[in-house]
Amino acid sequence: MKLSIILTVLLLPLQETPVPSEQPATAPVAAANSAAATESSTVIATDTGVAAQPAAQPAAQTWTMRYQFHPGQQLRYQSKQQMTLEAQVGENHRVDVSQVRQVRRYAVSETTGDLSRLSMQFEDVWMHRQVDQEPPVEFRSSMKPGEVPEVFRNVAHSLRGAAPIFQITSVGRAVAPQAEPAKAQKTVASPVDSAPEVKSGEESVVAVSPRRGEADPGSFLMLLPETPVSEGGTWKEEFQVQVRGGQDLQLPVQILRTYRLESVENGIAKVTFRSSVRTPLRSTVVRSQLIQATPSGSFLLDLKRGLMVRREFRWNETVIGALGPESILASHGNQTDELLEEAVEPVAN
Repeated sequence: MKLSIILTVLLLPLQETPVPSEQPATAPVAAANSAAATESSTVIATDTGVAAQPAAQPAAQTWTMRYQFHPGQQLRYQSKQQMTLEAQVGENHRVDVSQVRQVRRYAVSETTGDLSRLSMQFEDVWMHRQVDQEPPVEFRSSMKPGEVPEVFRNVAHSLRGAAPIFQITSVGRAVAPQAEPAKAQKTVASPVDSAPEVKSGEESVVAVSPRRGEADPGSFLMLLPETPVSEGGTWKEEFQVQVRGGQDLQLPVQILRTYRLESVENGIAKVTFRSSVRTPLRSTVVRSQLIQATPSGSFLLDLKRGLMVRREFRWNETVIGALGPESILASHGNQTDELLEEAVEPVAN
């Protein structure tokens, strides 16, 4: 079997559709985090022989976690991603290594009660891709249209589009904006539409990884808990991703993400998370599309300022049979996003 593989450089996280929450609407941002404690009961020994009661344990300290945005606020995040995608069919083996570095600017235009309105623009983007021993291909957002390599042309086109606009609550939930003029809304489709390809008599194509658009707040925010939590406390998020189930057929797949507050030190909360697929899957073709849909990782939240200051995603998944009999498709890599407090040099090499 002859293997011809075209692997995607993936720029941004996966396209997600939040599942409606059954919880009540989020309350306004809390004025301050507070610790709750109870007084210890007094142990009294008597001559009656009645056993003394143990002292009550103080209640665990809790924190209210909220994002805080202000009109006119500008937030700049630098993202670095490295991803390796390996495909093997029989004795044929191909490796695709991609790197992405970018700086994004988020501008807060309006805050009303618990709802904030933001827009996003790319400041600088650098992408690098190498397949096996072939010459590497590079892209910079400063390139003129005629200089852009063919594999990155869809990315370059999307970067020239209007700034995506979205609305979010203080816990990071997306709220659909009201209808507006056509110029206002645009989803940035950053991935290049290509996929691993196997030729065996007839050509077949497997999409590797659907991605979420930059207009979704999850592209730079993680969901926070609705109620105060203590160290070790957990909360959950459920959403849908769309995968290809056949020609012109889209299938919804449920993803569950579980968060855990690990610690709070010097006003910085550390939260870890893990993801899993809730929808039963039998097709290896569908599973291959989700190879980067269930990352684990962590993020840091500045509780006083209400800002996410750092986030990390990690992928390490393998699908057997995704490209036919005796085939293996594996993906591993990581992505970090950091809040820039000061101006930095361009991300390109």
